[in-house]
Amino acid sequence: MRPNLKALSSFTPISFEGAVYRVVFEGFKNKVLSTEGNRFYPGRYHLLGETGILYASLTEEIAIKEIERHASRNMLQERLIAAKINVRLHKILDLTQTSTLLRLGLSKEDLISSDYSVTQALSVAARQAGFQGLIVPSATSKGDNLIIFENNLGKGCLIEIEDTF
Repeated sequence: MRPNLKALSSFTPISFEGAVYRVVFEGFKNKVLSTEGNRFYPGRYHLLGETGILYASLTEEIAIKEIERHASRNMLQERLIAAKINVRLHKILDLTQTSTLLRLGLSKEDLISSDYSVTQALSVAARQAGFQGLIVPSATSKGDNLIIFENNLGKGCLIEIEDTF
């Protein structure tokens, strides 16, 4: 079944305000909010070469598991830096709700599959519909991630590092 991405325009966005977490290698501790790494590898919610898509997790534990899943064993020898980031966004689509997925013709399995084609198309369509981000299930662990579309941020939005540890 093909997803019904045209239905995105019928959704009322929700607001998200709170802390999220991102983990980077120590060599990138001054670039915690950078999306430049997306330029070199495609991701679940971005295409190869595409920047401006920031991945964060709703808990520190999920953020650590996400980087461990993506990094090679050699890379994990480097110290990890966690950041607590305060976020305020006004146009979020919550894809952890079964009713939302059903309206879009999607399942949780579509969102955590190793085939990124559906999630990449969903991301493009959500950005075109004006969403500032997505709350999505983590493919790594129980819990959720926040995908932020930096190019869609507007007045009153906030993304700031509270602390690194």
